[in-house]
Amino acid sequence: MPEYIVMPKLGLTMEYGTVTKWMKKEGEVIKKGDAIAEITTDKITNVVEAYSNGMLGKILVKEGSNANVGEPIAILIKEGEKLDSIEIEKGKKQESLDSTKTEKGDRIKVSPIAKKIAAEFNIDLSLVTGTGPGGRITKEDVEDYVNEKKEKKEEPFEKTQESKTKIQREAKRIKLTGVRKIIAERMVQSVREIPHVTEHIRVSVDELHSLKDKLTTSLEIKLTFTDLIAKIVVESIKEFPLINTTLQNDEIIYLNDINLGIAVATEKGLIVPVVKNAGDIKFLELVNIIKELTSKAKDSKLSLDDLEGGTFTITNLGMFNIDSFTPIIFPGQTAILGVNTIYEELRYRDEKIVTEKVMKLSLSFDHRVIDGADAAKFLSILKRNFENPLKCFII
Repeated sequence: MPEYIVMPKLGLTMEYGTVTKWMKKEGEVIKKGDAIAEITTDKITNVVEAYSNGMLGKILVKEGSNANVGEPIAILIKEGEKLDSIEIEKGKKQESLDSTKTEKGDRIKVSPIAKKIAAEFNIDLSLVTGTGPGGRITKEDVEDYVNEKKEKKEEPFEKTQESKTKIQREAKRIKLTGVRKIIAERMVQSVREIPHVTEHIRVSVDELHSLKDKLTTSLEIKLTFTDLIAKIVVESIKEFPLINTTLQNDEIIYLNDINLGIAVATEKGLIVPVVKNAGDIKFLELVNIIKELTSKAKDSKLSLDDLEGGTFTITNLGMFNIDSFTPIIFPGQTAILGVNTIYEELRYRDEKIVTEKVMKLSLSFDHRVIDGADAAKFLSILKRNFENPLKCFII
């Protein structure tokens, strides 16, 4: 029997992936476990491996093209099989799920997702140009058609305006896809489902700044403030476990493991790799894991395991000179800590005016689980540990 190499589902939210590179050519012999193609999703880049021995008979999705989850991207030919018979068999299997009839009775190829969107917008699919394999209509084709129809409806107004004013250059349009699209969907979900409240507190970081310099010298490694902040946050969560919970079916679940998400800004958008069991590891191990995950995030080499299971997240905008902000909670978590820039201010201490390094912390929390007083208690614990950090750092 022929085997169809399909677009794998590499995450719960994945609807489609992009074939970025074919590692085998048509006609090339393939062994079970061989890397066949490189697939890129909104989060990660992964490799599709051969299920069994055979020959790569035909590539159905070209490099740079998208395919929906479960859609065939190539055909694996076994000994004695012919490509023509395989194509016919494929057509019979896919006809009901992967095609539809027009009003004239003609059958056209269309993905299930594209068919669903077309039905929602009452679109005649015979008017849509398919860009998928064999002219198949994809989700993107239908979305582009919808956008074009909207733009055409606005044309008369635009032309009227042009007659009254100077012709302006056409605005740059970038389609919301990939990581940016997923971020948008999750943030809307979070704000819609979670009642956010944010509290801010100002902490002195003189001792933390001094400790960073001492640890850098004694350990002979380059440390960042994120490294130290991560350790302080983990130790503070141990003192206040309510912050490390999730709300499911009207139950507040106290989570045993502290899986710390560290937000990383990349060229593709915000990625949040997760340090698993952060409460059980020593400081040096924590530092090494953060460095490794940050590097993998910027190189688009994170695995699904690197991105899943977070229970509390830190997002640091201090390097951008942000004084304070309102971070949005990741769905499934109860709170998120925003870290802001370090600045100097004058303080009156011991009958003297002194300069002190200060930073604001911004804690957004789910008010269904955590009351304002509870959040204030956790911020007080953070403040104490930030201003007396030594006890948090057992190497």
